[in-house]
Parts: sequence; C-alpha cells; structure tokens
Amino acid sequence: MYINKKRIITMTKLAIYDQKYGERDRKDNEYYRHDYIYRKNMWTRFCAGIAGIIMLLLYWMYQIFALGVKVLEVDYRQAGIDAAIFFLFIMAIYTVLGTIREAREYAIGQRRLKNYMRMLYILDRTRESKKVEEGSSLYHGVDVEDTRSNNPVV
Repeated sequence: MYINKKRIITMTKLAIYDQKYGERDRKDNEYYRHDYIYRKNMWTRFCAGIAGIIMLLLYWMYQIFALGVKVLEVDYRQAGIDAAIFFLFIMAIYTVLGTIREAREYAIGQRRLKNYMRMLYILDRTRESKKVEEGSSLYHGVDVEDTRSNNPVV
C-alpha cells in the first residue's frame, strides 16, 4: 500500500480551511452578495447612528455647561438642521465605508470557498485505486478512470 502525497497535502489544506474559515464562509454563502452587504451594513448604520447621537448630545452639553450658552436663547431650528446634516453625513460615510468593506469580505470568502471546491475536485480526481487481488470476488477499491459512471462505490 502506498501513500499518495498529493492526496494527503490536499486533505490537510481542506482540514485547515474547515477549521479556520469553513463555517463562516458557508454561512455567508447562504446570502446573495447584495443581501449580505445590506445585512452587515444595517448594523454598521445602527451603531454609527447611535454614535452620532451621542456625539451630538456631548456637543450640546459642552455648549451648555462649559461655554455657558443659555438654553432659552438657542436657535433650535438651526440647531436641528445642523444636527440632521451631521447625522446624515455620518450615516452616508459609514454606509459607503461599510459597503466597500463588506463587499471585499464577501469576495474574499467567495474566493476561499471556490478554492475549497476546487481542492475537493482535485481530491476526488486523485483517489487511490486499489488493485483487486487475484482470485478475490470482492471489490474493495475505487476505480477512478475517466468518468464517474464506472465507479461502483457511488
């Protein structure tokens, strides 16, 4: 019995992939690219919106407590317009950055998954065919010729 080194190397690479990225890539592959990016960006926008509101509150508290701006003398209409512009700016920036980042992550995961499937194909093609002993009526090996149709195991 001989050991096929190419087969062992391929199996090792497949095991490493399964251990590091396999579950995450298969989970992400359940979504279309657009849906994956939208789902990830939803949380990015939510967190950026909360951070923007906290920054606005801190800015207004600084204006009131540190600079001594009178609450009754504030132009609330202009403050609301400025806050809305700031909030929309934050949301737009984080949406663009999140979309770029998540599209890149999705593409990397797809490449890894494609490479995984290619290695599985290579592993399937490099099956060891065991010789049937003379006089034995049992077939214990796999006969991998040109096609899968002549494989009695499958």
